[in-house]
Order: sequence, then structure tokens, then C-alpha cells
Amino acid sequence: MKYKLFTAAFLLLCILPSAGMLFLPPTEAAANERLTPAPQLKTADGSWNTEVLDQTTDYIADHFALRQEMVTANAALQTKLLATSPAEDVIYGADGWLYYAATLDDYQNTATLTEEELRQVAQTVADMQAFCEARGAQFVFTIAPNKNSLYPEHMPARYLQGSGQGNYEKLKPLLEEYGVHYADLFTLLSAQDETLYLRTDSHWTNRGAALAHDFLMETLGLPHTAFADAPYTEGETHLGDLYQMLYPKGTAHETQQTYETHFSHVSEPRTAEDILIQTTNPAAPNGRLLLCRDSFGNALYPFLAEDFREATVTRQMPYPMGQVQAGDTVIVEIVERNLANLLKYPPDFGNKTATDSVE
Repeated sequence: MKYKLFTAAFLLLCILPSAGMLFLPPTEAAANERLTPAPQLKTADGSWNTEVLDQTTDYIADHFALRQEMVTANAALQTKLLATSPAEDVIYGADGWLYYAATLDDYQNTATLTEEELRQVAQTVADMQAFCEARGAQFVFTIAPNKNSLYPEHMPARYLQGSGQGNYEKLKPLLEEYGVHYADLFTLLSAQDETLYLRTDSHWTNRGAALAHDFLMETLGLPHTAFADAPYTEGETHLGDLYQMLYPKGTAHETQQTYETHFSHVSEPRTAEDILIQTTNPAAPNGRLLLCRDSFGNALYPFLAEDFREATVTRQMPYPMGQVQAGDTVIVEIVERNLANLLKYPPDFGNKTATDSVE
């Protein structure tokens, strides 16, 4: 009898994930995770889809019932017992620090771009600057450091740092050679005594973004709110993107800062990840801002919006340089790990609208 019960329980556990797809809500993506879309019998041109079986397998693997709960339980076991991450995009470091695996080449000082490609990146940024200045706009370019570029001490010891130079180290002197107006956030942030990146997220804290804002405005020579000295409150309000990728059903929040601001959104964004965000602040001391940014701009843009009467905050790639007007301030922010995107998406100097974006 006990063998029959065991067999029945085993079969139930095997059937539940698939059968549950008929009754439970669809599995949602966690953080930056991308789930396989539902397979189609026919392709866009009307022909039969010969890969439908493989796509069905991938779809079920991503959407079976209780998947997120099982992934979370497995991750909890592996991180606690083995101090390792089962998520390929997440590196589990010391003291519960999490790092984005896509930054590993930069951390190990492995240049993934050739000398010619790096020169092309510097030339591209210089071309954007020349275009903006020719239209009577002010321009500054900045690179947000990867988390492990500033805080390598929590990285697992098995990841050795090479003696060479990575993309950023090779690009920086080229930016100077090409006369790019560059705001060096690496030097600024590494000089601070306080920790300015989130332990379970790939991004800076709001405090880090506030200091970056002050430095950018000082580099531009524009009047601004000194958020470095502004009061803020703290609370356990932030759910890290890497934490969500590792523990999709986890609920542990970490400390985040909240500053008081007075700008308004032209239309309320769905999230800070929106491709286009527009703000207004009639009391601001400066005119119009065009901020071309990636996900590091999620925390940065509210501070900048406070200092401009109008702000257009865009994740469009290619960068929509055709929108630049006389008197504008143009800030281009890109994270260190995304530098190759400046080759992949050359800026758009015309008037057409781009809709692609990157993480």
C-alpha cells in the first residue's frame, strides 16, 4: 500500500507543474528575465513553423506552474549551502552581495572591443558633441561604473582580475584625445566613503544618483539643487533587480533613500523604465534637457528633472540627436557594460523616431 501511495505522490508531483498551467495564472517574468513566448504553428510569412516542438519545450520550461516558487527554493538552497548562484545572469558574492554576470569581462580587465572599435566609439561621442554644439546646445557624456568596478571586494575569489585594461580603461584616454566633454563618475564615486550601490541590485542607490547629478551639473557649470547636502529619509523599500532574478518569489527589501522633489511629469510614466519620460518644473533655473540614458537613469533623472523647466528623458536607441534644439542641455549616460552599444546603435542625427532600447 505504501508503495502505491509513494507512486501516486511521485506522479502527482510530476504532473502538477504542467497540469497547473491550465488552472493557475500565467508565470510572470522576474526582473530582467525574458520568458519564451507562446509558440505559433505558422511563421510571419504564413509557412509552417518547423521549430514549433522545440519552441513548445522552451515555453513549457519557462511557464510551468509554480516555476517561480521552485526557482526561488532552489536558489535559496544553493546560495545558503554552496554560496553559489544557480542563475546564469547573477553572481553570488560575499556577504550576500549580488553582481550582474554581464559585467565579468570588465571586472577581469578583458577588452571586448578592439583599438579600432574603441576609436570609433570615441569618434561617435565626439560627433554627437559637435552636432549638439553646432545647434547651440551644451553637451556632456558620462559613463556609469559597473558595480564590481567600484566594489570588487565582495566578488567571489574564483574570478581573477587580469593585469590588462578593459574597454573603459582604454576608452577614457581616447575621449580626452577626441576632445569629448566627459564627466568622470569613476573618480567621483570611488572617492566616497559611503557605499553608493545597492547590495542586491546592479545599480547605484538614490544617494549615488544624487551625487552623480551634482557632479554632472557642476561639470556643465549650471545652477542646480545641491542634493549632496539635501535631507533624505531611508526605508526598506527597494527590491533589487538581481535579487528578483535569483529569488523571483523573494520579498526581502533593502535600504533606499528618498529625496523631496517638486517637478511634475507631463504624463505619469508606467515605470521608470519607460522609453520616453517628460517632466516640467516652471521654477527650475535651466531651460530644456535631453537626457539619453539606460537603466542607470531610472534613479538619476528625477534629480536632473528638478533643475530644468522641461526635460525629455529617453531610452531610445539610436540616440535621437535630431531632437536637439538651440539652448538645450544634452546629457548622454551609458553604463560601462553597455559601451559596445555605441557601435551597435549609431546616433540618429535626423528627425525620425527610434523605439529600440537596451537594459
